[in-house]
Amino acid sequence: MKIDENKSFLENEELLSKLWFKLIGVERLTEPQLKYPHERDFIESDSLMFIVSDTSEGRLVVNGQYYPLRPGAVFLCRPGQLIEAGLHAGREFGLTILRFQAYEMKSTSEHTAVAHAIHNFSAEGEAMMLSAAAVLPLCKMIAATWNNGSLADRFSSEAGFHELIGLVLKHQEQKTAMALEYAKGQLERDFAQEITIEQLTANIGLSRFHFMRLFKEKFGKGVIEYVTELRLSEAKKLMREMPDSTLRDIAFRVGYKNETYFSNLFKKHMGVAPAVYLKQAHLKIAAYSWVNIGQLLALQIIPYAAPLDHYWTDYYRSRYAFDVLVPLSHHYEFNRESLRKMQPDYIIGIDCWIEEDEQQRLAQIAPALFLPWDKSWREHHLLTAQFLGKTKEAEKWLDAYDQKAKRIHKSIKMTLKDQSVLVVVVHNERLLIWGRRAGTVLYDDLGIAPAEHIDQIGWTKSVEVRDLADFDADHMIMNISKDPISQSTWQLISKQEGWRDLKAVKKKQVHYTSGLTGLEAPWNEYNAFGHERFMQQMGQLFHN
Repeated sequence: MKIDENKSFLENEELLSKLWFKLIGVERLTEPQLKYPHERDFIESDSLMFIVSDTSEGRLVVNGQYYPLRPGAVFLCRPGQLIEAGLHAGREFGLTILRFQAYEMKSTSEHTAVAHAIHNFSAEGEAMMLSAAAVLPLCKMIAATWNNGSLADRFSSEAGFHELIGLVLKHQEQKTAMALEYAKGQLERDFAQEITIEQLTANIGLSRFHFMRLFKEKFGKGVIEYVTELRLSEAKKLMREMPDSTLRDIAFRVGYKNETYFSNLFKKHMGVAPAVYLKQAHLKIAAYSWVNIGQLLALQIIPYAAPLDHYWTDYYRSRYAFDVLVPLSHHYEFNRESLRKMQPDYIIGIDCWIEEDEQQRLAQIAPALFLPWDKSWREHHLLTAQFLGKTKEAEKWLDAYDQKAKRIHKSIKMTLKDQSVLVVVVHNERLLIWGRRAGTVLYDDLGIAPAEHIDQIGWTKSVEVRDLADFDADHMIMNISKDPISQSTWQLISKQEGWRDLKAVKKKQVHYTSGLTGLEAPWNEYNAFGHERFMQQMGQLFHN
């Protein structure tokens, strides 16, 4: 019996009636068990697996595809996938890994049947949001009884595992999920037409507000945003397939009647004008590391291959997933194989992030540039441009950047005058200070006076609340991560006397931000494109 490739593994009802599931292993994975660095570790994928999350702090990356973790999320994975887990530090919560085998029972005669192992299914990597109240105690019981080792407990584990499968199947049948999928399918089919929210909700029986909230929860983006992405993706496809078509014709085909509006929208979302995008479409450049993406975008080049599993932002995923046709990971062999198949024109990476012998292997695949991390982002920008034959474009970009910095500096000066600024980040249970290199946009490009001792710190430094007074800052930029742990840490910090006694707090000169570019992980946004976006956001922050 063949699995219908147009349906998910759990939608093949005829097949399910002849399947037998066998639990073969149960593991718990929490942050203390992760290898260094703690942001990620690899899960061996030698069997079918349910990976169940009991945390909202972390991520799973399956074959380069990023999935945020949520309590009750169940991931279906198959053998041979590259699976990376990232969990936040100091937490007892994490992942339960249930390894199992699926067998298809085939009759050989009237009274006998043979079990054949099944290793593939089309819902690989799919996350199902089940009830945490139902799933998590069940997984806890499965893990506890499995590890006890007695025969009776093993049967209890098996029973619990089959109950989990039942919950998964029930979830697949839920009408709301089906309705959302139906609406999503309608958008994907008719995105070039005028579709109103009222038309969608009339077809699926949900209220406008409820539908829009559930749609964003399920798909990670609003309806209008999703339609825009569909239209722009189709436009990019048409531009590649029909390069002789006019921009007006392409705009009309994807649902826009105004060519100028379409062109401006395209540039806003993609960072390049349609004409530039079409000109660069033939280039196949691999951005080997996170930071290389922004280095290329500043040169108006969208990488053909790049890692898109950023855990601090979904900016690149939401805008460039269509164009990054080859997702890269943090595994040398996986990346090499992907790049060999891709046959890139160029490979760009960071020297100290890639071992020397691996650099040599990559250089055998295509001309490669490994930027020295001890150089400034401006030098990275120029070296990248020189490597790609775009030195004039890079110099022009830097000149425009510096002119913009002068304008924003003049605006900020009205608020800050000559007063000093300190950047403070609350992330998980840590309080971090930005150093000179992390804050180069503020201190070097915008000419803002750094707080005391900042020049002695390169990237970041972990401090206690009592240490903040030593920096004697007139102003503080305060970024508090949105996760519950960071928010809880902030509640404790804000109640401490040492916090209330700080100069900036007393003067009410604390500027609160949340999720701004680079504030979560400045070392990964140390590039021209990221710095330009951050500079604009700083101008808006102090202008208000």
